Amino acid sequence: MGNRIKGRTKKKSIKAAVHSGSSQAQKLSRMGKVRKRHHAGLDATFIGRAKVLKKLQISLRDFRRLCILKGVYPRQPKKAPKNKKGQVFYHIKDVKALAHEPLLDKFREFRAFMKKVRKSANRNEKDEARRKEPLAPKYTLHHLVRERYPRFADALGDLDDALCLIHLFACLPSDGKIKSGITRKAQQLAASWGAYCSVTGSITKSFISVKGVYLEADIMTSGQAVPVRWVTPHNFTQHIPEGVDFRVMLTFFEFYETLLGFVLFKLYGEMGVRYPLPTVASGGGGESNVSSATLHPTLGGKATSVLAANLSALQFALNDAAKGNSAADAVKDALQSNDGGNDGGNDASDEVNRKAVRAQKKKQRELMQSIDEALKGVEEDGDDNEDDDDEDDFVDEDEDQVPIAAPLREALEAIDDSATSINENGNIVITSPDAQKRHQLFHNMTFFLSREVPRGYLELIILSYGGKVGWEGQDSPILMDDSSITHHVVDRPKLLPSYGALPKSREYIQPQWILDCANFNFILPVQKYGVGHELPPHLSPWVDDTEEGYVPKYKEEIEKIRNGEMLDETDADNVDSGAVKAIIKDDEVSEGDDPASDEDAESTADESEKDAESEEEDDAVAERKAIKKKQTEDEEAAELAKALMSKKAARLYGRMQHGIAQKQAVVDNLHKKRREIESTREKSKDGKTFQKMKVERLKKERRGEGEKKNEKR
Repeated sequence: MGNRIKGRTKKKSIKAAVHSGSSQAQKLSRMGKVRKRHHAGLDATFIGRAKVLKKLQISLRDFRRLCILKGVYPRQPKKAPKNKKGQVFYHIKDVKALAHEPLLDKFREFRAFMKKVRKSANRNEKDEARRKEPLAPKYTLHHLVRERYPRFADALGDLDDALCLIHLFACLPSDGKIKSGITRKAQQLAASWGAYCSVTGSITKSFISVKGVYLEADIMTSGQAVPVRWVTPHNFTQHIPEGVDFRVMLTFFEFYETLLGFVLFKLYGEMGVRYPLPTVASGGGGESNVSSATLHPTLGGKATSVLAANLSALQFALNDAAKGNSAADAVKDALQSNDGGNDGGNDASDEVNRKAVRAQKKKQRELMQSIDEALKGVEEDGDDNEDDDDEDDFVDEDEDQVPIAAPLREALEAIDDSATSINENGNIVITSPDAQKRHQLFHNMTFFLSREVPRGYLELIILSYGGKVGWEGQDSPILMDDSSITHHVVDRPKLLPSYGALPKSREYIQPQWILDCANFNFILPVQKYGVGHELPPHLSPWVDDTEEGYVPKYKEEIEKIRNGEMLDETDADNVDSGAVKAIIKDDEVSEGDDPASDEDAESTADESEKDAESEEEDDAVAERKAIKKKQTEDEEAAELAKALMSKKAARLYGRMQHGIAQKQAVVDNLHKKRREIESTREKSKDGKTFQKMKVERLKKERRGEGEKKNEKR
């Protein structure tokens, strides 16, 4: 029992903690660091919108604008924090980026400025409020475009939404929600983009749908073609719905306007043209070679289309660029002015400047000599049978000299040889081999658009594929009665009587012919696209028939025409048999043989035909047996392989076969529909289609049933 006293309770033993004598590092390694609340986990990574607004000290409207311009969107965590389900969360990194955005200060300055304006307005000081209006804080979005799209290819990849929204605003009416300046700016941007695509031949695909006209263009950058697709709305009267928040759309338009301006400046600069064009920059008052007939009415001109105005201005700019290199001329002028300034003085500073200029010119000459030697080395390296010793002949003996042949060779290989070309008018145009092929499709064709035909996208496609276009208007380059017109585009059920006085050398077609020819890159026959005719199916160029497993009938017909197969096999057989009979008849008349010899020849010919037919039947039966035998063998091998599979592999194989069967069922359904349509279009001896005969039969049955009911009554 020890020193324990009987009757007393035993005292609890006081033991020291295990880590009481440990250092701070030992405690952290053993126990871990005690984290504060809301400093780790989902609560610290994702923040609710209300908390973000409180942290940034900004209104909800400005916060939405800032998020759209900055490219920040809400995040949805995998596991929502407790008691916060249904809220909108933002990542902490996005919030920190917004806190350092310069636009945030501009929004705050604008809010303070508006307080001053409202204060003056409430005091009935209208003159003071008008005076403060030009002093409003202004901002630009250039730094956001450079931040979000560090490379040009990134900007082109995100250009689809920008073009769709800009073409939408170009078609919307100007009312209280949308101002006329925004609509005009959208039209100018869309026309500038269309002018570039038409001049460079970048349009590759087009399709007319219920939503609008889908267009796709290949933009060349760094030797690669980047596809850009957008939708142009139909040219109808647009009714603005009430449930659309146009403040959000206008914010997107504000950013996309800046983005498209950057892209067009880059593309036009590659062509040697300064952007914006005179139609946009001059406003009808600047010095420009563009006449008033090519300017839009909003700019003091007489043009009926913004696209036509931009096209004419672009042609003027290309003509100026073709006369000489503006950049080279500017460098020469700068050098001449620099030399002239140095010759005028005798001071020590002038002497130093002259020495510096001479030293710089000497370095340039040495650099040019090294580049020439490098180019020679590149040409020598191009031969396959060259030795390794010859490859180092162009390298300078100086150790400090940088060998530039290898990177120069790579740069020259990356450059597209056909990046620049000269068209018939001598204009310099950036293009590619594929664009040159497309530009030859409508090369010798002239189109004239009637007033009921939508002009915007048709003009763009025709010019992109090398054709000439005119329309009913004062600024049309081609008149209606011009004899050079090859195709007159009409969208009416029948031709007007006034068209009878026009030249007979033109073809009257519907607008779909232009899009189908452009999609197939082949001139199709115009018989099916005549005025008043039922049009063939308008096929989408983005559908991969090999992947889908079904080729439409009209596409098969186009491929036959492309390969030179103008007639079907049955028609060809009928034509051949008729020709053979006619030849035999002519031979009989010319030779005048005896009837007995003719009968013998016919009997021998019949016997030979019967023998040939019997041999063909035997070959067909043998071929069918061989195919059937091979199918059974393949099925047995497949069943055996499936039996040897593991359970996991068998399930995977079953899911694969199920997907293949579903896809095949869709294809079989399409073939079934085609057979039904073809059967309904077939005609009987009376010249009636089966569909019409079916309708007549049903009508008779209904009449008979009605008569029976009347008799019973």
